[in-house]
Amino acid sequence: MNELSKRIITAIILLLVVWAWYFNLASPWFERGLAFFGWLTTCELILLVKLRRPWFYMGTAFLAWSAFCFSADLQPLLLIIFIWFAYFVYDSRKSQAAFDHFFTAIWMLGWLFAFALAIADTHLSKTGQGLIIGTCLAVWISDSAAYFVGRAWGKHKLCPAVSPGKSVEGAIGGLIFGVPAAAAYWVYCDVLPLLSALLLAIVTVIAGMLGDLSESSAKRIVGAKDSGRWLPGHGGILDRTDAMLMAVPVTWILWGLL
Repeated sequence: MNELSKRIITAIILLLVVWAWYFNLASPWFERGLAFFGWLTTCELILLVKLRRPWFYMGTAFLAWSAFCFSADLQPLLLIIFIWFAYFVYDSRKSQAAFDHFFTAIWMLGWLFAFALAIADTHLSKTGQGLIIGTCLAVWISDSAAYFVGRAWGKHKLCPAVSPGKSVEGAIGGLIFGVPAAAAYWVYCDVLPLLSALLLAIVTVIAGMLGDLSESSAKRIVGAKDSGRWLPGHGGILDRTDAMLMAVPVTWILWGLL
């Protein structure tokens, strides 16, 4: 089976699983599924940045995500950051540890927790679900448009130090196609009026692009091509959710303000 076939089959399976979980599981199973995803992604992150004694970080992350099941807030995140840093300082006394790798783990973990918090907070209302679906449309359509526009007309590098393949022209193409798709869906679902929807869609598309660059930066720091090998044809979980990890919480926060 070639890579394209693996990619398509994996994408279909993931879409069906996420659809069944998001629209059919009620509390507390919905929160448990979200927490399991968070812990699994955290484990992938820990292995990606090559933290020493990964079992300690995975074990404490399991406790934090278990607490998230019962109370979807930021307290578990703050507590785990404190525990991780205390252990990092203790461990670095015995042997030199890479602080840039540790900081990368904290940076990505923070966005992961914010993503999970946004999903948990919006899941119970039709308006909230519409917000998340519109965000997905913005990210997916802009990402595809940026790829094709960039290949056809891309000449100016967007951020060569992080991702040499991305272009300014591709980013503009992503905005042109992604913004109206998200805005139209939000207006249709009565999530926001037209002007607010357009403004939020612009920020959402930009946040998705920055989320993609953020994960690319993390992989460049640790010298990895993919975040993992758990998804055949796609790499790791972070490779598939990188843009969403930043786009969803940013959109959720601004939606609350609007």
